[in-house]
Amino acid sequence: MLAIGESLYLVPLFSEKKDTYKSKIYEMKDDVIYIDYPSNESTNRTEYFFDGTQFKVSLVDKEKNVYTFRTELLGRKIENIPVLIITAPKNEEIHKVQRRQYVRVETMLDTAVKNTADTYPSFNSVIVDLSAGGMLLSLPIRHKVAKGDILDCLVVLPMRSGEKVYLDLTCSVLRILDGENGRQRAPLQFNQITAKDRQHILRFCFEQQLQMKKKEMKL
Repeated sequence: MLAIGESLYLVPLFSEKKDTYKSKIYEMKDDVIYIDYPSNESTNRTEYFFDGTQFKVSLVDKEKNVYTFRTELLGRKIENIPVLIITAPKNEEIHKVQRRQYVRVETMLDTAVKNTADTYPSFNSVIVDLSAGGMLLSLPIRHKVAKGDILDCLVVLPMRSGEKVYLDLTCSVLRILDGENGRQRAPLQFNQITAKDRQHILRFCFEQQLQMKKKEMKL
């Protein structure tokens, strides 16, 4: 699972700043991993971390399964390039994230939807909840969307940093649900999603959760 060249996504633990940093495994020796300097997913800038900083790390395998583990920054070294040294997890410390474990948040995100079979016109609508495994699409009052359809959805994620992340997601319609005011809804499952796009969604969901918690504390 862990291999040279594998992309890793690091989130510092015990820090108010919950940005995600992308890195790659440069080398593995004994019980440590050498990674290149992580760059901020939002700014593409590298950032300095003190020895002892702990991270939650996630990675995605070829089958699109997500795995997480915790690690600690031990130091830094110059090989052919400057690298950071982090602790390598034991096999039992690597946890697979089940789809049902994905954080799901309520939201209102505009989306442009196209049926890949082109059997009905494209339309604009709204995503009313989102997770790294799928999303819930509000359907127009008059629509032809059916269970099993494959949809291409262009979704824009507004991040707390002010950045707008554009995702082009291919999804399967799991079923059609009756909703309020005659508006039906369609649960969608992601068919094809890159590790980077999944990380963007995880980050967005985390930021939304954090914002909701802050609002609750003010009540």
